[in-house]
Amino acid sequence: MPGASKFYRSSGAQALVRQQLTLAPQATLEWLPQDAIFFPGANARLFTTFHLCASSRLLAWDLLCLGRPVIGETFSHGTLSNRLEVWVDDEPLLVERLQLQEGELSSVAERPWVGTLLCYPATDALLDGVRDALAPLGLYAGASLTDRLLTVRFLSDDNLICQRVMRDVWQFLRPHLTGKSPVLPRIWLT
Repeated sequence: MPGASKFYRSSGAQALVRQQLTLAPQATLEWLPQDAIFFPGANARLFTTFHLCASSRLLAWDLLCLGRPVIGETFSHGTLSNRLEVWVDDEPLLVERLQLQEGELSSVAERPWVGTLLCYPATDALLDGVRDALAPLGLYAGASLTDRLLTVRFLSDDNLICQRVMRDVWQFLRPHLTGKSPVLPRIWLT
């Protein structure tokens, strides 16, 4: 997949990615990176933190691929620590940590695709619309709204369904959040 982050097998050293994104008042950020792919034997620690003001707008996602399921390769061994945080006016709205050790995937229901989508500020109407879009993922998807932060989570075996559903959710949310039409970035079409 073009643009995907890749974490290969490690001989022991840990890969560290630390991202801090700070939004000014009235600022809007759409943070929609390609998937992060974790090969068997990877040893990675990721930190992504969004610092917002109450008047900021955020539409972001975090997509993780454990192994290379398209070719039948699983994340059979390795470690992954993924921490995702959202702060508004120096108050935490979301502090989430996924910890996987030695290929133990029970915490993600043995699914290789793990995703989180965030939207701020959001409303009950947006929550209802997003829940409708999650139907193709069945029981392995959900959405919640807390303190105007809409959080969408999903697990899946199929990357095409994941990508389609996340794009559908993005296309639904973008006009409400930014007032702009949801034109797909060209890289998504490759």
